[in-house]
Amino acid sequence: MAMSTASSGARASRADSRGRDHVVHGRDRELRLIGHFATDLDPTVLVVRGLSGIGKTATVIRALKQVGAGSSAVRVVRPCSPRPSAHDLENNRRIDLSAWSVPDHLEHDTDFDASGFLRAVSAWAGSGTGPRVLFVDDVGVLTAARARWLQHLADEAYGQDWRVIAAVRSIAAEPLSDDVEVLELGPLDRGSLRRALDMELSVPVAADVVEQLRWWSAGNPRLALELAGALSGAELRGDASWTGPETAGSAARRVYRAMLDGLDPATMTALAAAPLGAAPLGGAALARRDGRTAVRHPLLALMCREARGTDGESREAHPERDVTGARATERILDGLHLDELPARAWAVVAATPGPRLAARAVGVSLMTGRTWMDHRDGALVPDGVGAEWTDHLWWRDPAGVPAEARAAGARVAAALLRLEGTGELPDPEGLRAGLRLLGPTPGQDWVGVEIQVHALLMLGDVVGARSLLADHSGAAAESTVAEIVARDLAAARVAAFDGRAADVRAHLAHAAELRPSVDEWLPARGLRAAADAVVDGTLPASTMPAQAGSWSARALGEYAADLGAAHLVVGQAEGAVALLTIALEHCAWPYRGRVQVRCDLVEAVMASTPPGRVGPRIERLLEPVVAPEERSAVDVAAAWSRLQALLADDGTPSAAFETALHAAPVPMSPWQRVRMLVAYGRYAVTRGARTTGTALLDEARTLVRLAGMAGWLRGIDVFLAETDANGGSGPEWEVLGRHEREMVRLAVHGATNSQIAQATFVSERTVVNRLRQAYTTLGIRDRRDLVRLAETRPPAWLAGG
Repeated sequence: MAMSTASSGARASRADSRGRDHVVHGRDRELRLIGHFATDLDPTVLVVRGLSGIGKTATVIRALKQVGAGSSAVRVVRPCSPRPSAHDLENNRRIDLSAWSVPDHLEHDTDFDASGFLRAVSAWAGSGTGPRVLFVDDVGVLTAARARWLQHLADEAYGQDWRVIAAVRSIAAEPLSDDVEVLELGPLDRGSLRRALDMELSVPVAADVVEQLRWWSAGNPRLALELAGALSGAELRGDASWTGPETAGSAARRVYRAMLDGLDPATMTALAAAPLGAAPLGGAALARRDGRTAVRHPLLALMCREARGTDGESREAHPERDVTGARATERILDGLHLDELPARAWAVVAATPGPRLAARAVGVSLMTGRTWMDHRDGALVPDGVGAEWTDHLWWRDPAGVPAEARAAGARVAAALLRLEGTGELPDPEGLRAGLRLLGPTPGQDWVGVEIQVHALLMLGDVVGARSLLADHSGAAAESTVAEIVARDLAAARVAAFDGRAADVRAHLAHAAELRPSVDEWLPARGLRAAADAVVDGTLPASTMPAQAGSWSARALGEYAADLGAAHLVVGQAEGAVALLTIALEHCAWPYRGRVQVRCDLVEAVMASTPPGRVGPRIERLLEPVVAPEERSAVDVAAAWSRLQALLADDGTPSAAFETALHAAPVPMSPWQRVRMLVAYGRYAVTRGARTTGTALLDEARTLVRLAGMAGWLRGIDVFLAETDANGGSGPEWEVLGRHEREMVRLAVHGATNSQIAQATFVSERTVVNRLRQAYTTLGIRDRRDLVRLAETRPPAWLAGG
């Protein structure tokens, strides 16, 4: 039997075993087949075949442990070397089997003492409780001689109640005996390889980078890890571009050495000439190129190219690596390789003022909220670009787009850039009209669609935003990374506007899978903070991310608005007031719409400010007029009715809220219903009507559990706990009706029952009955308690009397 390279020692063997014995990904079918073989009664041999690094050892060991053979199975290492050894599956114990090493050539099966070999292994292994399996690892190439040896060993093993599994790189002895079953371990799919990389690396890997690693490694996890180990953190996250390795690594050379040695000159020449350029980093970016289908093992082709280079022949360059200037900058922007922008690409944008490049730069900046340069006009468009750059902001190919729509696109771009730079939107109706013309046109770039969705939500037009998403749902197959992320970000914004927090998290997670750095963008951080507060009651962190570049005032304002909404959910009203105030100062037109953000602010002020001290502060913050068009959507109208109820100052806030609750536009979403119940409940409790407020908050508790918004429970509990700490349940002043309030006011000021009867035009007996009812409601006994209560804890309407 042919001899393979000798083991370098027990320590190397143990380290190798520990490295391989980890969680196996994407091998469910193989695990079942191996487990079935280990527990079956048929006297067969199982040969697990696959290239080095494909996971043969880890898969077999995991399968044996799953069927309870962890203590009864034995792994034989380096069986074809001068010093074979046996190990338990945990690699804690070892026995030297050098006395049973196999000679270079087996003339007869009897040259190998299989019976003595098995007796030695059995005596060392002891008695286990599971299936007795002999796992012969590292066989290498299964030649005819090794196949005979393996069959001889299996025949002897079956007689001693052992099953035999062998791991081989390749088979050179086909056809094999009918008693031998072969299980091929193929390449890992993208999801399985991603899980393997995530387990081994400390950096999240972008989805398109995983696909690149999968192609270059041919789905071999060991090769993928070697390739990933050579990449920077920015390259792994996709923040810097990576188009493939320059040279094959040591693991690749071990894996492909035998295959390379077996290639004839013509095949080697053909592989060396095969195109190895990586697929464009975009789209399901991940589509295969024509050249890819011709090369099964790209690193083998790269080794052929290296060998050809050592012969003095020219080596083909990666075409993607030869791209310079404007084309390279477009690729960086389309791929969201944002770490490369400050140092390289933005200078090209300024120096090469092409319309398409300018449009990409503006689109990425508006979508991410990041700016990398200051321009004297406050816009991100360099001088000399020309007016047609806005066409490329909205459409992949502007040719054929009607002139009216192109003009509308230019107006919309100008309005949004002015808003980004100055916070001003002098003509919201003009922007609304431009968006109506722009939205229905076909062939739009998803970055432009995201910008339009943002603008529509800002104007309160959630119906239009939903329709725009639906109309462009059939995106082109060649979508760039920027477009895929833009689509998820647009959907997340609409979901946040609607209060669908779980959907917000799902869309952001999908975007972050492709570009992990999305989680650090202010827009995504704010959306996630608000969603986490609603779903889990997570306390939002208001720290700014440490990231290159600066954030626009609009992005900062929207981030503050999201954090403010999150603070309000978890019951931190004072923190919400500060954040929401900052939000409206930096961004008067946030994507959540002015109505909803203002309502959040008013609710936070009401919940954190004593009665009677609210008015002037609220009025100052609500000076800009909200047009009826901004509150035409059902949920926005519901928020508006809640806002009006909060600001009602006619002495009957309960009536105002009852009207808002029961006469609000229908159908009101569960999100807005919860907001109404919580706002009314907080308002009632802080003004003394605890019974009414608690009942409303209890209804809100039930609804949030049903609607998947359990984070509100934390805010309700915090609010009630703080209320109790500040004076218990408090008098139920607000429960008193209008006539009872007047009688209480007169009684507190010293009027007798007779005087009260004359002032209110009722009988004296009616005054006595109503005052007694008021005493019961307030939890007191008589008029003396009433006067004392009015002095220590007066309601707002009594203080004004």
